[in-house]
Amino acid sequence: MKSLLKIIAPKSFNDGLAKCNNLGKKLICKKNIEKFLDVGCGDGKLTMEFAEVAKPKEIYGIEFVDEVRWEAEKKGIKCVKSDLSSKWPFDDDSFDLILSSQSIEHLHNTRLFLEEGYRCLRPGGQLIILTENLASLINIGALLFGWQPFSTTNINGWSLGNPLIWHADEPKDKEFLEKYQDTGLSGTVGHVRVLAFKGLEDLLAKVGFSEIKVYTTGYCPFWGKISEFLCYIDKRHGQFLISTGIKKIVEMS
Repeated sequence: MKSLLKIIAPKSFNDGLAKCNNLGKKLICKKNIEKFLDVGCGDGKLTMEFAEVAKPKEIYGIEFVDEVRWEAEKKGIKCVKSDLSSKWPFDDDSFDLILSSQSIEHLHNTRLFLEEGYRCLRPGGQLIILTENLASLINIGALLFGWQPFSTTNINGWSLGNPLIWHADEPKDKEFLEKYQDTGLSGTVGHVRVLAFKGLEDLLAKVGFSEIKVYTTGYCPFWGKISEFLCYIDKRHGQFLISTGIKKIVEMS
């Protein structure tokens, strides 16, 4: 079983992730973007892919992990080191577009994270969030067996709670894990809160976003056209969530 999963799981996961990223780019609706921020920008590769579509005049990033932040800076991204579960180091109304790709699930203070996104956006600015879906088909299947959902098996650098974790035996960078475990920010070495379709939608609305849209991509264990078709007929149980919201423009009376 594990040998079969090592073939199927990466193919399905990577196909869903690629479709997730592509849909995120297609959702960019803001025009004449001056400043673009990627929160949890990693090495900046995806940041630059979104920048090619958005064509901002300035590109910023927040990244706590030193090793990848340095790579992002080499790409010309203006990066700052900050914990995303605390107040962001930017002024109100600073950005036209903010991207969060595979970051929100690593944070304890989800509410503050979204409130900071709202605060840092200019009125009419757009937030795009890409993340794993707690309510994906494979996560629901795992729960039926009393197992840890696949999206939550990485706990502080340990892979546990599910006998079908296909990558559990892959070598881990112990020096990296120890370094960031010691920071006390457990999200750097694991997922801490994975959201479902309705949870993400309601959070965006509660914070104040308008024109909210939520989609899913990737229907594990499938990929390609079959996965696309299943996500089309079942819009809430794909492996990845793609959402967008707009900061309201307050009309002066």
